[in-house]
Amino acid sequence: MPHHELTCGASACALLISLFSASASAQESLPTIDIAGGGPATGTKTSAAAPAKESRYRRTNSFGATKTDTPLSSTPVAVQIVPREVIVDKQALDTMEAVKNVSGVQASTGTYYDQYLIRGFTSGNGVTWRDGLKLEGMIGGEEIAFTERVEIIKGPGSVLYGRIEPGGFVNVVTKRPQEEFKAEITQQVGNWGLARTSADVTGPVDAEKTVLYRVMGVYDHADSFTDFDHRDNGAAALFLTFRPTQNFEFNLQFEHYQKKQTQPDGSGTVPVNIVQGVVNYPINLPRHFSVADPGIWNDFPYVVRRTLYGFDWTYKIDENWKLKNRFHIVDDRENQTGIGNWTGFDGANITRTFHNNPLTRNILATNLDLTGEIMTGPIRHKTLVGLDWYKYQDDWVGDYGFALPVAPLNIYAPVYGYFTGLLHGLADSARSNVLWRSRQQDFGVYAQDQISLFDDRLQILLGGRWDKATVSGAAVYGAVMADCFPGCTGYPLNTYSDKPKLSPRAAALFKVTDNISVFGGYVRSFGANNGVDASGKVFAPEESFQWEAGLKSAWLDGDLTASVTLFDLTKKNIVKADPLNPGFSEPVGVVNSRGVEFDVAGKVTENLSVIASYTFDVAKIVDDNNNGNKGHRFNSVAPHVGNLWAKWDTAPGRPEGFEFAFGAYASDERWGADDNTWKMPAYVKFDTMTSYRTLIDDHKVTFRFNVKNLSDTKYFERSDGWMYAYYGASRTFVGSVNFQF
Repeated sequence: MPHHELTCGASACALLISLFSASASAQESLPTIDIAGGGPATGTKTSAAAPAKESRYRRTNSFGATKTDTPLSSTPVAVQIVPREVIVDKQALDTMEAVKNVSGVQASTGTYYDQYLIRGFTSGNGVTWRDGLKLEGMIGGEEIAFTERVEIIKGPGSVLYGRIEPGGFVNVVTKRPQEEFKAEITQQVGNWGLARTSADVTGPVDAEKTVLYRVMGVYDHADSFTDFDHRDNGAAALFLTFRPTQNFEFNLQFEHYQKKQTQPDGSGTVPVNIVQGVVNYPINLPRHFSVADPGIWNDFPYVVRRTLYGFDWTYKIDENWKLKNRFHIVDDRENQTGIGNWTGFDGANITRTFHNNPLTRNILATNLDLTGEIMTGPIRHKTLVGLDWYKYQDDWVGDYGFALPVAPLNIYAPVYGYFTGLLHGLADSARSNVLWRSRQQDFGVYAQDQISLFDDRLQILLGGRWDKATVSGAAVYGAVMADCFPGCTGYPLNTYSDKPKLSPRAAALFKVTDNISVFGGYVRSFGANNGVDASGKVFAPEESFQWEAGLKSAWLDGDLTASVTLFDLTKKNIVKADPLNPGFSEPVGVVNSRGVEFDVAGKVTENLSVIASYTFDVAKIVDDNNNGNKGHRFNSVAPHVGNLWAKWDTAPGRPEGFEFAFGAYASDERWGADDNTWKMPAYVKFDTMTSYRTLIDDHKVTFRFNVKNLSDTKYFERSDGWMYAYYGASRTFVGSVNFQF
């Protein structure tokens, strides 16, 4: 596929900076409202009551848990928020890095698609929610430069969001246009050739401020601590806000991504030598070890061209009722290509596979919500009724993976770079072969009532959803592939549709004091139809149910919040990747995950801000359909995980000052596979940050320097659930300078 790079030449960058400098200086942040798409954001007017006090590392309201702008202290659901300040201070380069300060969340970096492990369960295959609408199969789902904050909603969310994984989900809230002009440009540099430039300009189009704009762009180039791993990515966004009347607001969004990189999964894998009767660990190889090849970057880069078109509008019917509609459509075109290690390991040699899969992926998601407040005697009701529709399809060309027996890789004496010509021949032979097609639809209707009693001390949350999901697909493997290759069409499509499902939720919260609340609840949800196994047997849809209870509190005049949550979550009809039949799944059965989570965030003193968490999680296989793993620990779930990030500001609120931050992340050892034959070792790593801000010609300038994995700890980020583990990054340096105009 052709590749078009997004670059900024010297003259263009100089012109951009001069335009910024000629404009007015940035103004103070504006009040907040519940915007269409995801809760509070800066830069829009409001007639609602003033929000609760927020501090640097703390946010007080959340949209994701209830689809209404509800204070976290009144939400009987576990929700955590990573604000923009934390993202900037840690110099997080993607959403998966940003969420690591949240309890119960383990981000799976190095995967093909964005993927999170929440309360022991994966979030799905590249599933991220953007302003309340679903993205699926996305690599780098939402650019972190376009992100205002990240919400993590714990537990099953089908009641409001349809077929979804039960551990929870990540909702990325995008930036919005502001009423006052503001522009900034950030340049980041680091080891392994990191060079990342981002720009953000926002303001009004007209004097009446009925039309607002926000233009953003980012170019990101880097290599990696893993050999032969590179990226050369760019993205641009245009957001517009129209407010023709006091009661109506329309937001239009456009994003485009151009990505060129090497295979995001598999190149840095480390195999495990399994010795029966003992606990095994991944082989001790250098972190730069790669199963890929230097020819991949030039001849077979992983190319992504993705465009998102979205809008949302809100109509305020009166002081109590409003109607809101959200919509986005995604056109994604990729050429997934690379070398993996999915066929076996004999103790020294990896038999690698080559895949080259041009594909198209299309997503349409929309919903319509009516929210309002009514009084029935002394009882106040905040009601929500809505409907949504989600449609997904993809079409893949090529072959799932050609085995390369002529190119085995000896992990102790690897030899690279001698078979690129063979790869071209293999790719050409499958260029017209349709590997698979899949289609998915989910339509749902939902209702929710947030009941307030006793001067709002008691909050009762009741909700339910009725929905119907349909999955269609056709895949070609094994003997069937041999019969039609290289002219397979991917038809006919087999459709798997289940009966309509009802997902209920009931929860309550009681404010013991003005600053301490206790809450608890029950929820049940369903996942999408699981498809079929290699023999054609249809799997039942996944089903989950959860009990949850906890305590939320605010301290230091509301500047610091803390929460403790106990959860018991069970997931039935689980399937996992079938290692013997790539592209298919096999049943696991029932897994129970139970534990406790602790989170704290906010401002301890005027100078000190913190965000920290601790998780204890026991995830066990309760039933495995007689596969021999009943009673085993579920793979990849660490029993104990804790982290801390603390920042000291020498002159808070002043234009000049230093900031110093220190962070620690600790993980217990984890089983790498469900048969509990091997583990990933426990580890502790440390991060630091130093920054200095000042004024130059009345423009704010901030210099920041981060060291990630300060101690250069050698650790494994994740496993594939079978026999390979993936190293985490070695010591990383990131420096930046930010100019605001």
